[in-house]
Amino acid sequence: MYIPKHIVILKCFYQVSLLVLALIILSSHALAKESNQYQNQTGFLVLTADRGFVGNEEIRDAFELFAESYNAALVFVTDEHTEKYLKISLNALVDKGAERIKVIPLFISAANPRYQLARKLLSRQQLTVPISYTHPYGESFFAVEDLVDKFRVIEYPANTHVLVVGYGATDPVNAQKMQKDWERIAGQAAAGFGFKSLQVVLAYDGKSEEIEQHTALLRQALISSRAAQEMDDKTKAIVVPFHFGPKHDSMMSFDMELKRLLPAGMQLLSESKSNIDTLAIWLQREANLSQPLTSEDIGVVFLAHGSTFDWNEQLREAVQSLMNRYKIEFAFSMADQFTIERAIRKLEQRRAKAAIIVRVFALEESFRHEIERMVGLDIENKVQNISEHDAHSGKEYAQHGMPENIPTRIRTRLPVRTTGGIGASPLFAAALFDRVRAISQNAAKETIILVAHGSGNDQQNEQWLQILETLATHIRKTGGNEFRAIKVATWREDWPDKREPWIEKVRAMVNEAQKQGGRALIIPARVMGEGHEKMFLAGLEYEFGSGFAPHPLFVQWVDEQIKSGMAQFRTHE
Repeated sequence: MYIPKHIVILKCFYQVSLLVLALIILSSHALAKESNQYQNQTGFLVLTADRGFVGNEEIRDAFELFAESYNAALVFVTDEHTEKYLKISLNALVDKGAERIKVIPLFISAANPRYQLARKLLSRQQLTVPISYTHPYGESFFAVEDLVDKFRVIEYPANTHVLVVGYGATDPVNAQKMQKDWERIAGQAAAGFGFKSLQVVLAYDGKSEEIEQHTALLRQALISSRAAQEMDDKTKAIVVPFHFGPKHDSMMSFDMELKRLLPAGMQLLSESKSNIDTLAIWLQREANLSQPLTSEDIGVVFLAHGSTFDWNEQLREAVQSLMNRYKIEFAFSMADQFTIERAIRKLEQRRAKAAIIVRVFALEESFRHEIERMVGLDIENKVQNISEHDAHSGKEYAQHGMPENIPTRIRTRLPVRTTGGIGASPLFAAALFDRVRAISQNAAKETIILVAHGSGNDQQNEQWLQILETLATHIRKTGGNEFRAIKVATWREDWPDKREPWIEKVRAMVNEAQKQGGRALIIPARVMGEGHEKMFLAGLEYEFGSGFAPHPLFVQWVDEQIKSGMAQFRTHE
């Protein structure tokens, strides 16, 4: 039977398509299986204090969101009976493929006696896999932001006495240790609100004669806060509960008990709904922070000043080769939080497990503190070495009347680190020397003039000049001695009153370079392109180079920054 040629072709095409589709499906299943195996290599044991039915259900809801993507188990710590559930959970994690166990403590303080009990019980276990611990919830910026959220609803903070009440101590020793953690968190959270006063008191867990005595002390602290309010009728006293304490149902909870203890005229901040999503995000971040990271796991936020579409696109193209190795998102801005958060959310969508913000600015300090704050590093970089002074410094700072519009930090499941600041990098110097060679005709008669943006701050401008001198030294050591001279200057271009003297200095350098048949080579020490050099040097003759990017050494510099960020993650494992 005759079959038309086009039918035969279509049939072959259909068969090949089915084969390709089958291969894609098999490949996807293999990758998914490999990914699941990788995830299951680490088992996560989440520990938290028993809170009663409703409180435990709230924790369980957050945990279940977390457990959808990880080999994880949840244990509520009560007393010695907890050992039974620890054994069951550890065995379950190992049965699912865990080759190591990471314990994630959902406690505000590492001194919490229930957490210490859990660690003691875990030390008794005969484990076939290694076990290690992440930092407690209270040592993360998430805990600080949790309390900040509560503070935000307080009207007229400058007229408010705030009493933060925690929960969980069982004796004076652990109470003192836990008190320091609560004071640290409260001080950091209160920074900028300008409260009239800020005090922390810790409630005891359980029932005994000693605890009843401490309840009397708690009541006395409440009365004292109320008395402070009565001394000035323009002020108010508010109690802010901050804890993972008992919550059996809507009526039987520590907050309701606290409400019954309040003196007349004192306000208890209404209990806000438990932020289940936030706890789930924190758990995910701790898990991501606890596992080895490959280049495929890393998301990069490429943060540069930005300019026109053409300028931005040239910088994108400059790092195109790195985009095959890393997940890169761009945030062209002067560290605008909205723009940076947008890039981080896109990295989350791309299934990154961590993020490195590379600050592509000349100075190492440029926007570093702003970025560290927005991703919580201002809290977590310090929390492991808190001195008694540090524990109270936030409280003192909070009373200095700072602005009330406190920006939020970015809560993300991606642990974030930041690197950057081109400074006097030898790669920068080498790239700039390449720019010199590209326009040089007779080195012996040419003067290299390195010019940078500069700063309105005299001290920072001096820092710019030191960087330029270091770059000049690198250039001299690698062949720059062939040139007549190497000079440096800053434009201070955004500050008219300080700009004019420097324009005259550079113009004088150009005129000096032209003597005896010489020539000036203007090299902008910038990330890319040029500034207002042509306007500042109007009417003069000179040759003009370009900045760091695009250049293979710029790509190498960015890659080194990313690897430096990855090394920061490895120190946490």
